[in-house]
Amino acid sequence: MTTRLLHFAEDSDTSGYFPQLAKHHDRERYEMLFGTLKPMAPWLRAFMESQGVRCFSAECHTRAAYPAGLLRLRRFLRREQVAILHTHLFDPSVVGLLAGALARTPLRVLTRHHSDYHTRIHKRWHIRLDQLCTRLSHAVIAVSQHTADHLVQVEAAPADKVHVILNGIDFDRLKLSEEGARKRLRQELAPDGAPLLLCAARLHPEKGHSDLFRALPLVRARLGRPVRLLLAGTGPFEAAYRAEVQSLGCGDAVAFLGFRKDLPDLMASADLFVLPSVAEAFGLVLAEALYLGTPVVASRVGGIPEIVDDGVDGRLVPPGDSEALAQALVDLLRDDERRRAMAGAGRRKVETRFRFEDMVRAYEGLYARLQQRAG
Repeated sequence: MTTRLLHFAEDSDTSGYFPQLAKHHDRERYEMLFGTLKPMAPWLRAFMESQGVRCFSAECHTRAAYPAGLLRLRRFLRREQVAILHTHLFDPSVVGLLAGALARTPLRVLTRHHSDYHTRIHKRWHIRLDQLCTRLSHAVIAVSQHTADHLVQVEAAPADKVHVILNGIDFDRLKLSEEGARKRLRQELAPDGAPLLLCAARLHPEKGHSDLFRALPLVRARLGRPVRLLLAGTGPFEAAYRAEVQSLGCGDAVAFLGFRKDLPDLMASADLFVLPSVAEAFGLVLAEALYLGTPVVASRVGGIPEIVDDGVDGRLVPPGDSEALAQALVDLLRDDERRRAMAGAGRRKVETRFRFEDMVRAYEGLYARLQQRAG
C-alpha cells in the first residue's frame, strides 16, 4: 500500500524541481500529489498529470484570498487522506502547514529554501512566521548547513527537528541544445570577441546585481578592453537596474536577456559565471555552472561556500564588495590557463554531491523515519 504524499508550492517552477520530484519519487512507496497556493501554471499541471501526479490548486490570486485557500487545502487534505504534507517556500508553508495542522495531517515536513533573509532585513513578523512554520512541522529540511545553523542558533529551532539535505541537480536537464551552441551564442552575443560574464538570477536586491554593476566599470578599465555582462532572469527591479547601468555608463555592456530556456547553452558559452548575492540559502545555479565547466565568481555568503571551493573551481569574495568582485573577475579574465584549470575542477564534485536522485532518496528516508517514530 502506498503512502499519499502532497508537495505544496507556489504556482510555477522554472527550475524543474517539482517535475523532477514527479519523475524520481519511489512510486512503489508513495503516491505523489502536487498542489499550489496560487493558480497553477498550465504547463506544470499538464506535465504533472502526464506523470500520473494528481494536482490541486488553492487558487489564491492575492494574499487576501489565503484564508479561503487554507480552507480549500484543509478539505483536500482530509478528503484525499494525505499522510505526508511537504511544503516549499514561505507563503505556501505558512498557509500549507496551518491547513495541515487543522486537517490533522499525520506528518508535516517543510523545506526551508531561504536562510537568514528575513533576519538580515529585520522582517520581524516574517521571522515569527518562520518560527511558527517550524513549530507546525514535524521536520524542517535545510538546503545547506548554513541554513540549518541559522534555524537552530538564531531562530531557536529544536536541533533534532532540523535535517540538512542538499539540493540536487537533474543532470539530464543540463545538456546543450546542439553541438555548436557555444560557438553560435558567442558569435551572437559577443561578435567582437569580448569576454562574456553571465549572471543568472532573479532581478532582486538580494542577488547583488548593483554590486556587480558597480564592479563592471572597474573591470573594463583594468582589462583595457570591452566586456559583456549577460543577465538571465526576470524580476520587479528590471526597470531600476536598466536605469542604474545607464547611469554608470555601462548600458552598452549589459544585456538583459529575460527568462531563457537555453540556460545551459548560456552557461557553457560564458567565460565566467557570476553570482554576487548578499543572501543565498544554497545557490544551485552555481553547481549547474560548475557541472557545465564554467568557473564561477560568487559571494562568500550562506550556502555558497558549501558548493564552491575558493581557488579550485571558482573565487569567493566578500558580499557587497564591488572592488573585490572586480579584482576577482579581472584576475581570472587575464589568466586563460587558470580558467581552463578551474573549468573542469568542479564537475566531478557536483556529480557526486548534488545528484537529484540522492536528494529524493534522502527525503524519502526522512519520511520513513518520521513515520516509524510516529508509529
